[in-house]
Amino acid sequence: MKRVLLAAAVLVAAVAVLAFFTVPPRRLQLQAAADGTVPGILHVHSNRSDGRSSPDEIAAAAARAGLKFVVFADHGDATRAPDPPTYRSGVLCLDGVEISTNQGHYVAIGLPAAPYPLAGDARDVVEDVKRLGGFGIAAHPDSPNPQLAWREWTAPFDGIELFNPDTSWRLLESERGAAAKGELVTALVDYAFRPAETIAGHLRESRAIASWQALAARRPVVAIAGVDAHAKLLMSRADDSPYALPFFGYDVLFALMSVRVSVENPLTGNAAADAAALLDGIRAGHLYTVVDGLATPPSFDFVAANGQDTVREGDAVQAGGAVSLHVRSNAPASYTTIVHRGTGVLASARDAGDWTVHASAEPAVYWVEIAAPHQPSPITWLRSNPIYVRGPAAKPDTPAPRAAQTVTTLFDGTSADDWAIEHDPASLAAVEVAGSPSGNELRLRYGLGGGTPASQFVALTHKTPNGIAAATRLAFTVRAEKPARISVQLRAKTYYRWQRSIYVDSTAREQAVRLDDVTPVGVTPPPAPPLDDIIGVMFVVDVTNSKPGTSARLWLANVRFER
Repeated sequence: MKRVLLAAAVLVAAVAVLAFFTVPPRRLQLQAAADGTVPGILHVHSNRSDGRSSPDEIAAAAARAGLKFVVFADHGDATRAPDPPTYRSGVLCLDGVEISTNQGHYVAIGLPAAPYPLAGDARDVVEDVKRLGGFGIAAHPDSPNPQLAWREWTAPFDGIELFNPDTSWRLLESERGAAAKGELVTALVDYAFRPAETIAGHLRESRAIASWQALAARRPVVAIAGVDAHAKLLMSRADDSPYALPFFGYDVLFALMSVRVSVENPLTGNAAADAAALLDGIRAGHLYTVVDGLATPPSFDFVAANGQDTVREGDAVQAGGAVSLHVRSNAPASYTTIVHRGTGVLASARDAGDWTVHASAEPAVYWVEIAAPHQPSPITWLRSNPIYVRGPAAKPDTPAPRAAQTVTTLFDGTSADDWAIEHDPASLAAVEVAGSPSGNELRLRYGLGGGTPASQFVALTHKTPNGIAAATRLAFTVRAEKPARISVQLRAKTYYRWQRSIYVDSTAREQAVRLDDVTPVGVTPPPAPPLDDIIGVMFVVDVTNSKPGTSARLWLANVRFER
């Protein structure tokens, strides 16, 4: 027993000594200076998905941290009707959703219940969120987990998470080597004493900044933060692990960082009106992110003027004269204010509480970062959104359209004999020729098997035994009984498949799927389809974008391969 007590005493002494030398200083308390922004945070998980606490408990934690809004992002497919905006414990609560796509996770806010599950390729989810009127954020692009990290940079997403403490922890935990493991142990020890300050000291700089700026040079992309709060630390790398410790609680993460949104008028207490104003500010990029675990409360302003107009962060001004960039903040004197031009540094200065930087009249993207001194390298304390100086829009150099040449007609309006139905044992479908005012159509009637999602599917197929190498696209007219997504697929002799998802509704639309724009389905190693070996075309309805038990009708006409 004495040996056990002695060992415990030695361990406690060792932890105390380690903490004495490594625990970070308390965050700096700054002189409050109101800047008209509303502090809050996004990407918070509740017990409606994989978070620890209820929305009411989370809102109470946010109120204790001084936040005024919280955006929930529980995992889902966006078909659940979001809770209306409401005040809980004086905190405005907005209900969003985190959607899993084939190329990472997408946080969507401000959209109604989707008419079908949002899933599949990221570009399609981005398109659907935009169609539904929502605002979408590419989540945790730096995550070491490939299922989480955003990888679809060509899709027109609205915003990007450039701060995510959950990702920073995952990166620290995944690093190899004695130094990294020592840093991890030290962080766990220090966390027990000053949790928010400890996490702040281990935030990783986002590797997605260059990608963000490459996009910002062409279009606005809102830089934002998400805490990805679950209030638990998983004991394994599996995100669905039932074993977790109550670390990284809501109180800690809400004290760690905040998003400060500029609204036109102060919040009124009317939840619906205040939510609309807040979303307007987020959509416009009228916001900045601050790491409160280093210093708080912040005050910040960033404006640009060029003789023609004066704009604030998130806005654009037409190029037409030298630009004056004015930065005002209450950053500590030891902090460094950096004015970036794209991925380069235009100017930097310490103790720059009220600072004007002059720039040329050329088109550019300017943004501000304020860095706190830290070893081994400074840590970002504050990051603004850009101010865009835009030149005249370039006129696209598009060649005159060339009339498409039909290579093969798959449906000429007279017979469905060359078409077949495939489905899983629990689903049903039938196809026939049906008349319409514009001519005959193929009519597919289908019903997916009910129950839980278990690979239910229905496919309308047409064989192409000679391959499709002569074609460059598949064209057709399509309409549906109700809004849906269907997968247009190519099947090879190896039974590998490639697909492109399309949106359909009750309006008949001409569609053209480029054969070089399809992506592999499931475990399909070749990234592009071998057109010589394609033996079939499939129009597929499955549980990627339809719920089990869904039944409806779909009409196709003038189906043909073109070049």
